[in-house]
Amino acid sequence: MRVQKVIPILAVSLALTACGGSGGGGSKTSSSKAMTSTSKAISSSVGSDSNPIPSSSSQESISSSSTSSTAETSSSSNSSSAMVIVADMSSGWRGNGTGNTGVTYTIDGVVFDALADNIGAVFDVPKGTVLEKAVIELIVNASSDFKTSGGNLQPFAQALDESAAEWGCWAPNGTIGNATDTTLTCKILEEGRLNQSVADTKVGVQVKPGANPLAGTITIKSAKITLAPASSSSSSYSSYNANVASLKDLADFPIGVAVGNTDSPSTNILTNTQEQAIVEKHFSQMTAGNIMKMSYMHPNNDTGTVADYHFEDADAFVAYAKLKNMSVHAHTLFWHADYQVPTFMKNFAGTPEEFLALVDTHVTTLVDHFEASNNIASWDVVNEALTDDNPSNYRTNSPFYVKSGNSPVFIERAFQAARAADANVDLYYNDYNIENNDAKTVKMMEMVTDFKNRNVPITGVGFQMHVCLRWPSIASISAAMKGVADLGLKVKISELDVAVNQPYCDNYPVNKISEFTPAIALEQKKRYCDIVAAYKAVVPPAQRGGVTVWGTTDAGTWLDGLYASQYEGEKISWPLLFDSRYGDKPALRGFADALQDITCTNL
Repeated sequence: MRVQKVIPILAVSLALTACGGSGGGGSKTSSSKAMTSTSKAISSSVGSDSNPIPSSSSQESISSSSTSSTAETSSSSNSSSAMVIVADMSSGWRGNGTGNTGVTYTIDGVVFDALADNIGAVFDVPKGTVLEKAVIELIVNASSDFKTSGGNLQPFAQALDESAAEWGCWAPNGTIGNATDTTLTCKILEEGRLNQSVADTKVGVQVKPGANPLAGTITIKSAKITLAPASSSSSSYSSYNANVASLKDLADFPIGVAVGNTDSPSTNILTNTQEQAIVEKHFSQMTAGNIMKMSYMHPNNDTGTVADYHFEDADAFVAYAKLKNMSVHAHTLFWHADYQVPTFMKNFAGTPEEFLALVDTHVTTLVDHFEASNNIASWDVVNEALTDDNPSNYRTNSPFYVKSGNSPVFIERAFQAARAADANVDLYYNDYNIENNDAKTVKMMEMVTDFKNRNVPITGVGFQMHVCLRWPSIASISAAMKGVADLGLKVKISELDVAVNQPYCDNYPVNKISEFTPAIALEQKKRYCDIVAAYKAVVPPAQRGGVTVWGTTDAGTWLDGLYASQYEGEKISWPLLFDSRYGDKPALRGFADALQDITCTNL
């Protein structure tokens, strides 16, 4: 049957940026872009010919406005058939992008002027519509002057007022007809990001510039979206009940979670009620995914003066945590990642001692400021200062190392300044892959043992724990944590996620797992349980700094963006405790089992 259906717009979840390399690499997330978008080829046919279109990597954001929209929805009586949304070509469309002149309805379709980059036309799909793995099909006709300009076309699906979306589809000029019809198809692979229940999604096409200034018009002659059968959305466990009333109530140490703020609008803990419900129910501590990092604290990146510090977003985050009786693990005072290092530090031209004085000022200013909240439990003082080499070494190309006189002295100086600023806060060194119990673990142990021997005020070590489904072994993880605990230091699992697929372990892509089946979900459940159980087994109660999970839902994981090229645009890491619709996963039950000393199983 065919029914006429009003469709009004949807919330896309931006990823938190974690820290690390092959086991925990990072990519910057900001209010303009969340994660690294991957490009996928879109198929195109000019006239009756069908040609593959090479992929591209455009990641531009789009501004948007709001109107209602109308479409026809059709399906057969067979419930397993795919549903098709057919757009009404006589109403419900609007211009999109800054400077657009709106749309014109003609006998041929919806027309817009191709005036500038990102201008296009869109219609809306209602909230609750599952667009994961859906296919957009547009028949368009580009005018001759647009073709001559070298312009390109980009079909997309995007949340209103958000920039994260399906940006991976691309039709280069050579595949677009010259005043003839071209069929564009684009598969939406932004798993979990375009099917939430709180908002709607806009779908359409925009122009992208070529060699010459854009000119001409685009006529959209038809538009339809073929939704994937429900069974193909394999990461959803929304009907699963982990039977866990509250993780935090099962532990006598902090159970933490990394969350977004203004860096991640659709998962902003201050505004997203679904995010709030999960976090407030299960967690006793929060880590800001990005907004307490250097580039957010120094947004101007050009001066070390007080005027350069931006506290507002972080202050709001800390205040929210305090209001909800959650402590804050502050992350991080120093991280070498190039885009995170403020320009005034990167370009510093003074002496090493003058640079170390700058280190003191940076640390003192931040720690002093946030101490006033009386809600900061701990700081990651220095993040990822060691290499992945064998043998491991300090990152000698880090600007902090270089400006300190080609020396790692900045690390201990940062700890000393932090302790001078706050006598009570816990101070951590934080790194990835140190749970592997290999050369990097040896170097970390060498550094922190030296600090202990010389009374450098380090409280503990943060094991990021961005691990795979089957690697590293629990024996390696246990041995690495025990080594730190045996020094009398605290141990914190600081960024835990368990990737079902990860390019650097579990023999990927030979053993690629393409579907999040119940069996895989239960294997992940046991993995979470084993890790938390190992933590409790080797770390004495007084030395447990807590366990923090790096994100809430699979939709918001940073891993799918980090490994987008290796995943070929698929969202197949599925690493967290909740599915893309905020539903429980078996992993949540596994975490709870370990906290309750229940035997870990994959049942």
